[in-house]
Amino acid sequence: MTRVLEVWLEGTHAGQFVHANDGAVTFTYDQDAPDTPISLSLPRDGSGTRASASNFLENILPDHDTTRARMAAAYGASSPDTFDLLHAAGGDIAGGLVILPEGEAPTPADRAELNPVLVEETAGRISSIKRDPDSFYPSEVPARFSLAGTQGKFALAEIDGYWYWSNATLPSTHIIKPGNPKLHGIERAEVAALALAPLAGVPAPVATVLNAEDQTAFMVERFDRDRSHGDIPRRLHAEDLAQSLGIGPKSKYNVSVKQVADIIGTVDDDGSILRSFLRQLTFNTLIGNADAHAKNYSLMLGSRGARLAPLYDAVPVMLYPTYDQKLAMRIAGARHPQAAGPDHWRKLARTIGVDEDEMQSIVTSVASGIREHNESAWTTLAVDQGVLVRNAVDRNVDVALGVKKPSETARTGTITVQDGVHRRKTTASSTPGSFAPKRNSAPVGELSAQIETESDG
Repeated sequence: MTRVLEVWLEGTHAGQFVHANDGAVTFTYDQDAPDTPISLSLPRDGSGTRASASNFLENILPDHDTTRARMAAAYGASSPDTFDLLHAAGGDIAGGLVILPEGEAPTPADRAELNPVLVEETAGRISSIKRDPDSFYPSEVPARFSLAGTQGKFALAEIDGYWYWSNATLPSTHIIKPGNPKLHGIERAEVAALALAPLAGVPAPVATVLNAEDQTAFMVERFDRDRSHGDIPRRLHAEDLAQSLGIGPKSKYNVSVKQVADIIGTVDDDGSILRSFLRQLTFNTLIGNADAHAKNYSLMLGSRGARLAPLYDAVPVMLYPTYDQKLAMRIAGARHPQAAGPDHWRKLARTIGVDEDEMQSIVTSVASGIREHNESAWTTLAVDQGVLVRNAVDRNVDVALGVKKPSETARTGTITVQDGVHRRKTTASSTPGSFAPKRNSAPVGELSAQIETESDG
């Protein structure tokens, strides 16, 4: 049976995704659709690949089959199939699209459905996800959203100081991501990284550690929402680079910097988007965020053209040995952050067609900003974690600037691992260790009164 999903962008009907009887998925633009394409992989002239439409939708949903099955059960979808899930929950997703069942149109903003969030519901969601990362979607609350990725998370909308569950009529404004209890301090580490980024000239959204009763979680403002006009947020269109390239989420680690530069070049008249991407790439490399794959970079697509989205999902994963420490995007021949020196950055520049001196200037600028604030950036982490990150970042900056050889360390001390956390003893010297190769209703006002946040200091 042929199935159809309606796609709306900026309040205008953009077109339809059609799932044919033979399993093929296509997207057809409406004659009056906005000039902005819904994806670089789905151009207006219909020249996208056969798999682009299907992969675009796959990237909107969670990665794990178990999570999708639970999502289907919670939302009453007839199956965990992509079309069935988006039929039930395509109203609040990443970016500016609203995806609805065939024949349906979005509800006007002045008729938004407001479902208040209780503090105990928020604490319960956080606790549930920490116990079971696949439990993104609660059946007992009136939420309707879809968030991609492997890590458990949920979305909320903040309106005039009060919190609500998001849905097709009410765009979420924040994403709440409970940290894995086995990854000690990861919530604070991500907040600290996103606070450091703007100090190094890399824009990033506002993030904090949220407290709800006895639970904590990482919370970040959505960069794909505009809250400057009226009470109800406006959706801004964005897509991650996996969607731009027309690949599925399982291929997110198989993308090179050259592929990114090539797809960005199709919408980057003056090179500004590529320069912004290279600044983010540099920052991720220098803080040891080896897990920065294609879904961790996004483009904003609008009537005024394209631009790079702010930095997100930036974590110094050297703190956590269960993460693969090899760079998701290599810097020329450098496989690890501590190996990427000036020669690697210059070779990368030649590969992607960027002036070598300009590439080195970008690296020097970001590295200098990081170095200036590195001593104070990680003070909210546990003492031993802060020491480890500061030392590793110092080392990476030194290598990038050609101050030291990759084999040298930034500090002395041996590192041991206890409960997944690195512990440093400063009595002896050591070289960097190796890591496991694994990728991996009460009054509404009560919520704002009881959910507190902690800044990064």
